[in-house]
Amino acid sequence: MSKQPISLTYECVDDVPLHRVRGNQLGILLSIIISVSTGQLWILALPLIVQLISRTYGVNYNLFVRLFAPLFPVSARTESRELLRFNNLLAILFLVITLAAYALGMLTAAYVVLGMLTVAVVLALSGFCFGCFMYFHWKQYRLRRKIS
Repeated sequence: MSKQPISLTYECVDDVPLHRVRGNQLGILLSIIISVSTGQLWILALPLIVQLISRTYGVNYNLFVRLFAPLFPVSARTESRELLRFNNLLAILFLVITLAAYALGMLTAAYVVLGMLTVAVVLALSGFCFGCFMYFHWKQYRLRRKIS
């Protein structure tokens, strides 16, 4: 296994260094904590906007990566861009559903969906990528259907 040089730029690449991934996750978690502690779920519009911009323009424009990645030690380990895009999509869906439920006055549903996102982010920060787990099983399911 060859060691790849650590990229210090924010350009769009196939693999993203783990400290940048953690920076994004920390930004989402802090947004959740602030919104729940203040009771203002509309604050979750910030991470939604950050994730939508990141999905459209890449990690170079992710505010959370810019702010929080420097808090983590620079890592040579990387995450696959394909998996990150899937996880990004999940985060966007959870945030949209949470904000829609909040706007419709369905607070219980909003907090349940937000709880699911929180668990996924905490697990990811702890080293277990639940989205990656789901992605793997989705790919396995599609492969089995294609073969049969």
